[in-house]
Amino acid sequence: MPKSLSFGNGNVLVCIDKYARLRDLCFPYVGLENHVGGKYAHRVGVWTGNRFSWLDDGSWEIVTTLDDGNRGVTTAVSKHFGITVTIHDVLYNEKNIFLRKFSVTRADGNPGTVKLFFNQQFEIYHSEKGDTAFFDPATHTVIHYEGRRAFLLNAIGPNGPFDDYTTGIFQIEGKEGTFRDAEDGMLAKNPIEHGLVDSTLGITLEVPAGGSVSCHYWIAMGELIEEAKELNTYVLERSPEYLMHSTADFWRAWSNRLNFSYYGLGEGVIELFKRSQFLMRSHVDHGGAIIASGDSDMLQSGRDTYSYMWPRDAAYVTVALDWIGDRHGARKFFELCADIITDEGYLMHKYRPDRSLGSSWHGWVVDGKPELPIQEDETALVLW
Repeated sequence: MPKSLSFGNGNVLVCIDKYARLRDLCFPYVGLENHVGGKYAHRVGVWTGNRFSWLDDGSWEIVTTLDDGNRGVTTAVSKHFGITVTIHDVLYNEKNIFLRKFSVTRADGNPGTVKLFFNQQFEIYHSEKGDTAFFDPATHTVIHYEGRRAFLLNAIGPNGPFDDYTTGIFQIEGKEGTFRDAEDGMLAKNPIEHGLVDSTLGITLEVPAGGSVSCHYWIAMGELIEEAKELNTYVLERSPEYLMHSTADFWRAWSNRLNFSYYGLGEGVIELFKRSQFLMRSHVDHGGAIIASGDSDMLQSGRDTYSYMWPRDAAYVTVALDWIGDRHGARKFFELCADIITDEGYLMHKYRPDRSLGSSWHGWVVDGKPELPIQEDETALVLW
């Protein structure tokens, strides 16, 4: 299933599906080290009136768009609950922080309690062993880590931080995951677990009559736990709302930097043009690699992903970036090619975002004779 939204800042790539689930989370390269891995998901659930529902259970009407500030806007409507949940998503452009704003409105206009649940399924380093998730009382956050990768989770609403949490194992030892624990409206508050682990946060919101209430949720990413904690402090000091607005302002200015006239084109065409800019830019790594796709769903039926840089495909994107005035992204790609081209003057089949050689199906011998395992256009289109 193609992802509805993708966000990149050069160090992180986040992909969201049509159920508002985070399905791909790559860090510290765009397209490399997918710590969710496509087969897992970060779910969103709702508890109200002693009833529970996940947004992906088929009972919600969900529409997803992208605004002119590169903010995802997802509207989920439940006629069964009489509730609308609107989600705004951004990946902060300056630091490795993914932020979400959830706004809840009751259709009947009556006041009531709504509890949102956020479930996280990590597979750090794309390895099913060795992860740890724990509740940190000093920062009132949940942290997942393994080695030099740390992911801190936090949520805050009008009445303060999240008021429920738990950690556990999933898809091993007969355990489905802590998302099942949320379905009775309460979490076990298990403070730590290791192995293939997930976690769930819960936050209680009092929705006023005829109004709505909002909360913010974020993931701070670092190579060390202390780095993730510093980013969490950064969000709290500046406020998540401020970071979301400043990110939208940055991307709005970025997409309008050449003051395109559009020559009377329709609004739909202009919107598609702007969205295409954001989509291309989200797949550009800080080191110059431009990956073909960050969507890992093909892993469920194929041997590999498209999270590689084919020089041929990247050359086309680089020309487009140059045309729209993103000279920095284009220059970084050419600098990368200058570094990885062989001494004999050709580029290989494909590369990982960290500049290492990607997987390949081209043999070095054809009909018993040595032959270079290359595709000529991978080099030719870069020259073009």
